[in-house]
Amino acid sequence: MNSRRSGVLAAVAVVLLAGAAPAEAAPPASRRFTAATDASRYVAVTPRRVLDTRTSGGAVGPGATVTVDLSGQTPAGAVAVVLNVTGTAPTAVTYVTVYPSNEPLPEASNLNLAPGQTRANAATVALSPDRHVTLYNRAGDTHLVADLAGYYATDQGSGFTAQAPVRVLDTRTGPPVGPGGVVDVNLHLTASGLPTAAVLNVTAVGATTNTVVTAYPTGQPVPSTSNLNLGPNEAVPNQVTVALNANRRVSLFNKNGNVHLVADLVGYYRTGLGSEFVAVSPIRAMDTRVDGSGPRPGASGISLTGWGPDIDAVAANLTGTDPTTLQYVVAWPGGSPRPTASTLNLARGQTAANAVTVGIGYDPARADHTVNFLNSGGHVDLIFDVAGFFVTAG
Repeated sequence: MNSRRSGVLAAVAVVLLAGAAPAEAAPPASRRFTAATDASRYVAVTPRRVLDTRTSGGAVGPGATVTVDLSGQTPAGAVAVVLNVTGTAPTAVTYVTVYPSNEPLPEASNLNLAPGQTRANAATVALSPDRHVTLYNRAGDTHLVADLAGYYATDQGSGFTAQAPVRVLDTRTGPPVGPGGVVDVNLHLTASGLPTAAVLNVTAVGATTNTVVTAYPTGQPVPSTSNLNLGPNEAVPNQVTVALNANRRVSLFNKNGNVHLVADLVGYYRTGLGSEFVAVSPIRAMDTRVDGSGPRPGASGISLTGWGPDIDAVAANLTGTDPTTLQYVVAWPGGSPRPTASTLNLARGQTAANAVTVGIGYDPARADHTVNFLNSGGHVDLIFDVAGFFVTAG
């Protein structure tokens, strides 16, 4: 599989989608990626807590790190993990970065927090050779919680199939999910190819009180972990990767109060089929704050171009900052129509992030392979930090 490493060393550039004024054109911002692992496949696990500084170690201080030993949670062939990372009780505006313990702190981030806030975000991260990851806190003190959702291994697992986001749940067309309530989601996946896990963007909207939402395979007990944390009247998304059983359904549990839940399916894993994953050293592939090229009013989105033809999808972290109005951002593969879906929800002036796994599609208008971004209104600057690629198996 080592031959797959060089195939994902890509250079990408940010350009504006059709509809933008020529004066807004962004200069190319090339980035080179370095493969950190050999090609691998995904193994979902029953969600388990692997870090909680509230019960061990204490809050992580400004500029400090905490390292998580995952050697007892993953096999020798594991090269990367999928975590759900939650920050709680921060004393200052801060961000958290998750990275392999054997590498220096990268120019990337995974989670943005405001004072007193509790917020979660998924993170895909390569493991160090001894299977450790490190979490860095930028400012103030904050507690950190991490739940393991699965791992990538070179000697086992399932391949990934990306798709343009498809809405599979929206409770806003009916009653909300009540306290202790569960809603089952039919993913409409066929049994062919033996799907083993699904990747969803789950958004919680209009909660009546502080609550947590947990995703898990339908028919199994609710795990003692969480995926989303939100307060009253917030719109909070998070990407979740959930194991599937024979019924190919996912359940969403709401702990407190009433809340509406929205879910968009962005891809799934299948036994013996699909793309292989190659983790990279975390790197910032796009930052529109440099030249103000973020999406603007009038449906002027942006496109990230230059992906190689053997790259099927990218795993990344998408951050929105300084939005001028309440809005959402959607990311989707080039060459596909804009989906009826959302990736990131933002309040005016908020800085927030969401993990994103998005397909790479060929856009005839660009004559290139692209990822597209568009917001629902106003202006916002976008930051796109890449954690790895899904590449054509072979």
